[in-house]
Amino acid sequence: MRFPPLVWFLRPLQISALLVLTAACFQSSGSQIAFVTAVDGDQEVVLLDPNTGQMTGLTDNRSSDYEPRWSPNGKLLVYLSDESGDLEINLVDIKQDVITRLTHSPGDDNSPRWSPDGTRLAFISQRDGQSEVYLMNADGSNPTRVTNNSTEDHMGAWSPDGVWLVFYSEDEDNPGEDTQRGLWLRNPDGVNLVHLTNGEDRDPAWSPDGKHIAFVRGASGEEDIYLVSKLSNATWQDDTEIVRLTQHDSADLAPAWSPDSRSIAFINSPQGTAEILTMRADGSKQRRLTNNGNDDLAPVWSADGKQIAFVSYLYGAGEIFIMNADGSEQRRLTNNGAEDAYPDW
Repeated sequence: MRFPPLVWFLRPLQISALLVLTAACFQSSGSQIAFVTAVDGDQEVVLLDPNTGQMTGLTDNRSSDYEPRWSPNGKLLVYLSDESGDLEINLVDIKQDVITRLTHSPGDDNSPRWSPDGTRLAFISQRDGQSEVYLMNADGSNPTRVTNNSTEDHMGAWSPDGVWLVFYSEDEDNPGEDTQRGLWLRNPDGVNLVHLTNGEDRDPAWSPDGKHIAFVRGASGEEDIYLVSKLSNATWQDDTEIVRLTQHDSADLAPAWSPDSRSIAFINSPQGTAEILTMRADGSKQRRLTNNGNDDLAPVWSADGKQIAFVSYLYGAGEIFIMNADGSEQRRLTNNGAEDAYPDW
């Protein structure tokens, strides 16, 4: 499947100001932000150059396409599509200008995560009746189920060395009684399975240096961010240390590591609206970066750690913004009156 023909984004009340999306400007994930827009009535995947504002449409169909994720080398991108009637994982080869469907089984396939070497994808599939963790090669071959339990599994992340997958499990019908809830580690090439935490824990994010996993603990607006870490000279199968990083009266969510593992961006909702903060990896030096009375969501770091892209509802519908890592020079990148979301840099 070749990339779609050129599409147009119209700025509200500025019909003459047309922004052409051209297929000649593909670049790697280091310079392009992939995101999803509903400007044509359904969700489509688009690339955005934050320096020039130039955009490139990757999909153009009547289905919903979302959750794009760059491969480690920036040459490939996966995303979800409901074009077949349920959720499937598609692959974009940037250089070859080709889109390939990777999954074909009944039941939703979602949450694809690239292995650090870019050769495999971990994902969640319901093809066997409930949400379980699967692996497949980057071309969609050899899909293999790697979990098998009575609860719902949700994807987390690969360890930077590719040895472990972290995921979380919960019984959605009996969340308070679920003995299997919490974070789990699974060795994708072996039989090792580690029950890492036992709380109402979710959204694990592995630090780039491989030493820590940030995660969210709690529910009902009282969530906080915690850190589980290996002890010195130990492995993840040995005892670990758990530290609480945030203690706000409102929910702290969506931890995202800086590339150097020194900082974590996250979301806090002090007065019913979400704002973006950063802190050091030990929870110190917490700093609010946005403060506009509207939701600011989905922070994602640039490859060099100098900037953060995010979704802001400052002007109504979600738009893609960018700012320096200290919150300065906040800049709106999209302006189309439609919902823009799911940035990945």
